[in-house]
Amino acid sequence: MVATTTGSELEKPLPPSVARRIFMAIPLYGFMQGDTIGLLILAEEADTVQTLGRKLQDAASIRVQGSEQFQVVYNDQTLNPALTVVQAGLQALDRFDVIPG
Repeated sequence: MVATTTGSELEKPLPPSVARRIFMAIPLYGFMQGDTIGLLILAEEADTVQTLGRKLQDAASIRVQGSEQFQVVYNDQTLNPALTVVQAGLQALDRFDVIPG
């Protein structure tokens, strides 16, 4: 017997311990100070602001040198690096900036 699926259905529900670990990717526009273009960064809901800043620095590293010390700015406010993307209020296609130093 052959079963045909669309790939969206699960044979059985995931256990709660696994289901809690599934995070959605959030596309965000990141702008690195000194870079000439903005970059689309895929952030996980549970990524910290610090991780988000590192992702942008890694993506922009071909054009701009990153820094160990940096600030992530969203809506003209510097974000706490320990906050998650969701806690910081970032939503799909929002813009954030990384300022080295």
